[in-house]
Amino acid sequence: MSASYSVYRQWMRDRRLSTASWAIGSIVIVVATAAFYPSLSSNSDALGSGDSGSGTMSSLMGLSGGINPSSPLGYLWISLYANVLPWTLMALGIALGTAAIASDEDTGALEYLLSGPVTRTQVVMSRCASAVTLLAVVTLLTGISLVVALPIFDLTDAVTTTAADGTSTTDPGATAGDIAAGTLSSFAVALSIMAIAFLIGAISGRKGLTMGISSAIGIGGYVLYTLSNMTSALEALTWVSPWRWYIDDVMLINGLTTALLLPVATAIVCLLIGWWAFRRRDLQSS
Repeated sequence: MSASYSVYRQWMRDRRLSTASWAIGSIVIVVATAAFYPSLSSNSDALGSGDSGSGTMSSLMGLSGGINPSSPLGYLWISLYANVLPWTLMALGIALGTAAIASDEDTGALEYLLSGPVTRTQVVMSRCASAVTLLAVVTLLTGISLVVALPIFDLTDAVTTTAADGTSTTDPGATAGDIAAGTLSSFAVALSIMAIAFLIGAISGRKGLTMGISSAIGIGGYVLYTLSNMTSALEALTWVSPWRWYIDDVMLINGLTTALLLPVATAIVCLLIGWWAFRRRDLQSS
């Protein structure tokens, strides 16, 4: 058995209980959200209108491009995918990215690991692979649970709405393909933030600093995007925020786009820079 695989397997094993907790919590969130749809869909006022409200409020709710919040996909978008699910996966990503290097270095466990027959490169690559695997497992289980819940709570049924002028519009029900696209885009946001947390941890070796900065970047990007809907002066800055393409593209409804490659590229760059920096610095004393 190679040293890389041993590190990968051990790190996965050490986090099996916490990963199970994250998965159960995420499943409960998405199923509970789906369960509210039958009662809310009968009351369009409870869901609101995609054409009402200020630009800031619409941004916070994910209402853009004529999204109908009373339709199955519109409901899932504003109540789950525009905010709750990506934030949940981002929190897990930050926890995993921090734990990969910074947490163990803070406690001295990383120094003990590196005293054995394993190189820093093997540790970095194995733990990054483990973090991505755990994030993917939780994301996959969450998506599958929602797909199972769709027909139970009438989210696969098409919905016809009638406007004030008497015109009718029919919105399709949610499908497994829609959930796959939306869940994958949420995973991509979390992946980019996880990679940033890993990078900061690889450079600093400090758990608190890593969690603080990576959380600030995730929250700051969201705030920046929201404020850009109030003033065009900030619009150019939103290109550094993953929330711009995530909310604007609405992949849950519109399908996957090439913008999904941006967080993947970010993750690869962060991994390479973090690997380079970690190999060239001394470990922090615990």
